[in-house]
Amino acid sequence: MIGEFAFTPSVFAADAHPDGEIWRENLRELGTQMFPKTAAWPVMVADLYDGAWFKLVLNSVKSIKEDKVRILCEGILENIRSSLVYRPGTDAGWPIDDIAWAREALVSSKVEPIDRIVSCRIVQEALIREGHNLRSIDEAQATGFWSDITSQWHQSMDLKSQVKAVRKLALYSEFLCVITPHARGTADDETEFIRRVIQSAFARPDGFPKVEIEVHSEGPDNPSKDDFADRLKKTGNNLKTSLSQVLLVGQSVRLMLWPKLLDRYLIAGVYTVTSGGKRVRSPRWGISMQHIARPLDERAAKPPTPWSLMTRIQLGDIFNRFCTGTPIGLSYDAVVTGR
Repeated sequence: MIGEFAFTPSVFAADAHPDGEIWRENLRELGTQMFPKTAAWPVMVADLYDGAWFKLVLNSVKSIKEDKVRILCEGILENIRSSLVYRPGTDAGWPIDDIAWAREALVSSKVEPIDRIVSCRIVQEALIREGHNLRSIDEAQATGFWSDITSQWHQSMDLKSQVKAVRKLALYSEFLCVITPHARGTADDETEFIRRVIQSAFARPDGFPKVEIEVHSEGPDNPSKDDFADRLKKTGNNLKTSLSQVLLVGQSVRLMLWPKLLDRYLIAGVYTVTSGGKRVRSPRWGISMQHIARPLDERAAKPPTPWSLMTRIQLGDIFNRFCTGTPIGLSYDAVVTGR
């Protein structure tokens, strides 16, 4: 599943690595595994200390004298730029050296866990002696370094682990769209997963961005029948009631019902500003979920289900279909507010 990395500046500093050739090999492995050419990128990179980390490292890399390694680092950083997630600064003050950057990541990770905090060997050894868990860039070619960092995985069929699996998207998105045909506001469908994701997304520590949430589900069948309007209203009200129970005062979600849905997705992204000054949605991450756990599934001990991160093309297609303004074909559109 998607993993969050934090790097100290020494990872991209030539003078921190005695053997330049081994360092280059580790950098190549890092870039290959983080940014595969034929699959979705299974990583986020923490822009530590209020977004200061990336600017610092980018400027530092420009001073690397050897052309090949500088170009290699610049290429990795260009991909990292597309994967950055904002990390609020801690109270430790400006990190004055590499150990201080590692400590900044460690403290930040106590607020919201970071999956891999990576530095050079010297910093790793110094902080391990203090009892901290730190990885070294020298481990990049070891299989264990990439454990559980993948674009495709088998997700267990229990609500707690499924909500945990999407926590990164729930934490960093500025908009979040949960899409499933099987949410009607009842105790035996997929509404409970949606409710828990909503709670997770709104439960953000101070300094993290605010989020807008949309819930997309399927309306009743047979829209040509005379009683369809009444059945649609009943379905919408049932789901509104269920979702409102997990919203606090001042919180709201948009509920959208479609004539027909087939698949389950979680779409997450941020807002960007166009050259004309317009604020628009920009999708960054998406998960395709073959099955979503229901409360009864946990007692039935059902086998794991395939989940996968979406490629940029897949993500763009689903985003355009569901998450742009008021999509064509919508049956029901309402705002659910906290009580």
